[in-house]
Formats: sequence, structure tokens, C-alpha cells
Amino acid sequence: MNMHSPAPWRRLTRWTLALALGLSSLAAVAMDDPPGRVGRVADAQGKAWMMDGGQGEWREQLLNHPVTTGDRFSTERGARIELQVGSTRVQLGGGSELLVQRLDDDRIELLLVDGSLGLRVREPEVAREVEVRAGEHRFMPRGPGIFRIDADSRRSLAEALQGELGFESPDSALSVRPGQRAEFWRDSADGRTHYSWAAPANDDFQPWLTRSEWREDRRPEQRRLSREMTGADDLDRYGQWSNHPEYGQVWRPVAVAPDWAPYRYGRWAWVSPWGWTWVDDAPWGFAPFHYGRWVFWGGAWAWVPGRYVPRPVYAPAMVAWVGGPGVSVSVSMGSPVGWVPLAPREPYYPAYGYSPRYLEHVNSPYGRVPPVQPPREPVMYTNRGVPGGVTMVGSQALQQRAVVPVAQQRLDDEQVHRVLGGTRPQAPAIAPPAPQGLQLQPRVVPRSEEHTSELQSRLHLVCRLLLEK
Repeated sequence: MNMHSPAPWRRLTRWTLALALGLSSLAAVAMDDPPGRVGRVADAQGKAWMMDGGQGEWREQLLNHPVTTGDRFSTERGARIELQVGSTRVQLGGGSELLVQRLDDDRIELLLVDGSLGLRVREPEVAREVEVRAGEHRFMPRGPGIFRIDADSRRSLAEALQGELGFESPDSALSVRPGQRAEFWRDSADGRTHYSWAAPANDDFQPWLTRSEWREDRRPEQRRLSREMTGADDLDRYGQWSNHPEYGQVWRPVAVAPDWAPYRYGRWAWVSPWGWTWVDDAPWGFAPFHYGRWVFWGGAWAWVPGRYVPRPVYAPAMVAWVGGPGVSVSVSMGSPVGWVPLAPREPYYPAYGYSPRYLEHVNSPYGRVPPVQPPREPVMYTNRGVPGGVTMVGSQALQQRAVVPVAQQRLDDEQVHRVLGGTRPQAPAIAPPAPQGLQLQPRVVPRSEEHTSELQSRLHLVCRLLLEK
């Protein structure tokens, strides 16, 4: 008998602990935070559709819908779609189909299935993260520029209107320089990739890629916002900046309804992996509803963008849910659910899973970093005391699969007052559950090489510990 070998129960305990440690470590790696970078549908003309990668359903109401990994876009002839991802713009021409293969903090990878795509990249750092694929062909910007890519089942064409575009295939590589357009195809005779230089494109899609307003650097004159804040470029055209005595530069929208309030004129959509996501009706309605805070000042609402950060973290809606179980009101729309815009320094607690690091990044530009766990005690949100600060609807408005505008389902101020019970502090409320009948499809997000390496290392560690005697 080997007196130095551990007792069987000790060996089993060690193996069990090692396995538990390894599995918990793997789980920590696998449970990534949601991406901080997303895109949005900035414009859609003609017959254009989007398939949400998390739900697998085609939709036509596209304006301001978030764009992330797994989303697919399709246009009929003569239609167009414009996407924005921070400072980067993607234009899809008529008769085209596009798949967002990956969109996260590290990469923007697009698959042009068919048709025409325009790409404008403004930042050198972002250019290194962008890739467009067409079949076996890969196109990578070498720096800022404006590019066009066309594809069908037989070939692909790439044009560099400004800047330089790299091309790669399994057996070939080429640089397309400013003013050049190249055609690429695989020859069935020798199985190799061939190319030839082509004349610049001359169709209705071409002028859209270089329209004058895209060449302008539309930055707010009085406030420096990150170019990577998706939707920030629209604010100058639809509002005014002024100096708040406490919060500095704030932005106010113009030409809004008399009873306008943040998170009122739009709809809620379930977007994986975040859950309930606000989709605003206004053409400028993306950045102010997914970044920053709102304050009621001088008889009107103003958006507070917060401290400058190079890449602000997206949130589905900067609101706190109010109401909750146990409250009732005699309305035809069912038990009500409401929300209030977060004010400066009020923390945002996601309804989805998050790490302490994520909670810090999504909150730090707008105030102190809150504790990891939300408070259990009642909370009196600042904007709840503002007339119209709380918007409330019947719960059915969020449970219906059809798009229901919030403004059409909204409770009046008297009903909201009855639900909330006057001026008492509001107990913490959780976000409503997912819509009834929703069948979510998993979003496949490719892992970075760093995550893959870490995962493999921990697997090796677990195996080594289990094999040791």
C-alpha cells in the first residue's frame, strides 16, 4: 500500500473542488457583459426591413432601433437604409441584404450577402476594427475614408472614394487606393482569385455616399461629445445648447409637443441581450435616451450628457421603473407600469446581468459609481416630482407583440397620481417581464482571441488538477 497517496475521500474532495473551481472560472469567462457599443437605424426609405437577431422576425418600423450582432437588413429595389455605429456610417442600397455578423466593443464585422454597401469611417482607431465580407472576400479600411462594396453570387467590386481599402481572399491580397475601383472573382478553370480595374460606379447610389453634410464635422459648438456616442451628430440640427449652473452644457430639443417628456413619444421593444429598450420616434432620438441624464430646468426638459469619455457605454434606457406589483387602478389596460427618466447623479441599475466593471462604466460619466446591488429601501427619484415626469401605461401595452406607441396607451396625470400614492417614496420596482409568446434566439457573439486563450488555459488547469494524484 502506498502510504503517500491521499485517502480516496480526500482525493475525491480535491477533484470535486478543482472541478467546481474550474467550472466557476469558465462560467465567469462565459458570462460576458453586453457590448457597450451598438448601432442604430438612422434612416430608412422605401421598402426596407430589419430582422432582429434575437427574435427572428422581420419588422418595418426601423428608425432608432438598436443594431447589434445577428441583425439582418433587406431592401427592395429603390429602397435605402442608413446605419450609424458611433462615428461610422453604413449605407445599404436597393435590392440588397446585409448581416451584422459581429458588433461589439472590439469588432464591427458585416456580411454583404447581395447588393451595394457604402461605408464611411472617420476614426483611425475604428478603421482597424471594421471588416466587410462578401463571400470569401474580405475588405478592411486602412484608415478613415469613404468606400463602396458591391456583391452578387459571381463577383464583388470595391471602390475607394476616399482613403485606402484593403482586400483579402484565401489566395490573394490587394490595396484599392483613392479613386480606384476593382472587380474580384474566382475563376472556375484554375480555382484562383482574379481581379481587374473597373470604371468608377455611376448610378443613383453613388451621390448618396458623398453627400455634402457627411463631409462636415458636425460637433456641438459648446460641448465636446465623443464621436463614438451613437446618434450624437443629430443633436445640433434639432436642438440648442445652453449652460446649466450646476451641470454645465445641456441640450434641449426644439419643436416638441406641449406635453412632451423624455421616454414618452416612442415605444418599448424587447432587444436581446438587454431586454426592454426604448425606441424613440424623433429623428434625433437615440443618444439622449441611451446615454446621459435628464433634468427639468426653466420650465423645460434638458439632456445632460455627462463627463466626456472616448467610448461611452450604451444602455437600453436610462430610466427607473416605478409602480410594480400590488398597485392597481381602474383602467381598461390592465395593471399599470411606469418609468421615470433618471436625473444627474442617480444610478442606473440594469435589469440584465452585469459585472461591477460594467456597472462602473455605464454610470461613472454621470455621477458616482453605485454599489453593485441596487438599494432595498424606497427611492424618491428626482424627476418623479416634475409634472409629467412619470409616464405610465397599462401592462398590456408592453405585453402585446405588435408595436404600440406609448403616447396612445398613456395614463393621464390623475391616474398616475392614484397609482403612485401622492408624494410617498417609491419602492424599488423591477422591469416588466418579456412579452408574452416571445421566442428568443441566442445571439452568437464570437469571442476575442484573449477570451479564447483564457478559456483554454483554465480548461487545461482543471484537467491537470483532476489528473494529479
